[in-house]
Amino acid sequence: MADIQLNTPMEYQDVGQALNRYTLSQLVAYFAADLPKSSNYPRHAKAYVLFCFQNGFTVDGFSFARYTADLPPNRISPIRRFLLFYQMMGSPLILPDPKRVTISPAANELVLRFIRDAKNLRGDHSKDTYTKALNAFFLFVDGQLQAGQPASLSGLTVSDFVEHLKIAGYSAFTINLYLSAVKQLAAWCIRKRDELLLNENQLNDLRDIDAIRGLAIERTFYKDSLENGERDQFLTGIDSVRDAAILALLCLEGLRTVEVTRLRVGDIDIHRGQLNVLGKGKHTKKAIKLFAACITYLQPYLEEKGQWPIQTANQAEFLFADLKTYQIRYIVDKQLRQKGLKRVGMSAHSLRHTVGQLLLEKGVSLEHVQQHLRHETIETTQFYTKKQTMKTYLNQMPD
Repeated sequence: MADIQLNTPMEYQDVGQALNRYTLSQLVAYFAADLPKSSNYPRHAKAYVLFCFQNGFTVDGFSFARYTADLPPNRISPIRRFLLFYQMMGSPLILPDPKRVTISPAANELVLRFIRDAKNLRGDHSKDTYTKALNAFFLFVDGQLQAGQPASLSGLTVSDFVEHLKIAGYSAFTINLYLSAVKQLAAWCIRKRDELLLNENQLNDLRDIDAIRGLAIERTFYKDSLENGERDQFLTGIDSVRDAAILALLCLEGLRTVEVTRLRVGDIDIHRGQLNVLGKGKHTKKAIKLFAACITYLQPYLEEKGQWPIQTANQAEFLFADLKTYQIRYIVDKQLRQKGLKRVGMSAHSLRHTVGQLLLEKGVSLEHVQQHLRHETIETTQFYTKKQTMKTYLNQMPD
């Protein structure tokens, strides 16, 4: 055994030291990657570890001797090589592969019908988020059923689901989002009771879901924002006039990413100095002030498109054709990294926070900032004041 030479990649050793545990499939995959060419060694290694699982043995010399006692030499070599590899990995804990759990066809169809009917889910991102949340719930249900535990679309199971998410380390924000998705599904099922042929017991189970409380979240900022000088730095040296126009709309006007994708050429009203914005989840546009600084970025882009000055014939066209929100997030992240401004809590939505924060710092009234950012309540805008208070607290307090 000592004359066998293995080249164990350093990244395997690092992972083993950090986690010191692998599933069976993970460990066998690493073993296969360490072999000079494809062979049947990984298959024999997996059979050996399964033998250890079944008999309560550890992967060591004793189990090796027991397993290979009656095997021919060509079957022993793969196990010997795997055992040496395993020792070089630091003899990590090997976990059985998790059982594959799939959503039942009935549950999957229910989710699809709900998503199709949900009028409040207007964007693809919202639909994807709710689909992910509901899939997670029904995977939990099926997992409970396979473990012999009662589970259904009921208040008791939803409560267990929330506890499961808490133990798994999900944030309160995510848990409440998942809970909201399940609650809305339950309410939809109640409305569709006749189509779904629900009995009274099932309806009562669904009604119990509404009583499940979400987790308390301190209403505070979870996003960072740029300082005034950082914003200027962020907007300089951008090669693409298209990207520059997108970024200006985010960090000078405070638009959300989805609002940028919805803009049409005619929404830019140079004469009135206004920008007409179709907000998130809204059916009508609201006019906000179009700052002169933003026009300096929009004009080169429209000139490049041959749409400056803006003509009536072009007004119905999207300002940025086929632009998706994920593309905007990529552009923002790329620019933040290039300028050395990327940090924890800094994202595309941080640019909207930047606008609100800097407007307040310049003395713009809270009510006007609320109107510009189109917040439904003044309390949302007051968070920017709270952040500014926290920021200046130590310097402002008397010694």
